[in-house]
Amino acid sequence: MPLSEHEQKMLDEMERQLFADDPRLARAFAPRRGPRRSGRRILLGLGGVLLGLVLLVFAVSLPAIWLGVIAFLLMLAGAVYAVTTPTRSTGDTGQGGGGGGHGGPGAPKGDGGAFMRRMEERWEKRSGPDTRR
Repeated sequence: MPLSEHEQKMLDEMERQLFADDPRLARAFAPRRGPRRSGRRILLGLGGVLLGLVLLVFAVSLPAIWLGVIAFLLMLAGAVYAVTTPTRSTGDTGQGGGGGGHGGPGAPKGDGGAFMRRMEERWEKRSGPDTRR
């Protein structure tokens, strides 16, 4: 069921307020583009594929099955190398927040619950007085 216009506006307002209150959270949820493939990596991979193809043609002209297998593996490795992007194993692990951010050494101090308090006040205004208290 789609949201009404009023609900969509409220959701947008809550999102803007949350991102204004906690910019670290905004960076954690921001859409990320994948790492770009370098032209050098693609050229090296294509070179491996072409070298493997030449070796494969040469292996077919000779009765050398083992050379054909090696040529095929070289082609496969070149294609995989050209298509994949390198992964970073160090330096990128501390970014993006691994937890809720509560009480850690880098946690923001001070008015951390202001957003939730305002949201609770708005909810109470909309729902009326609480009769359970």
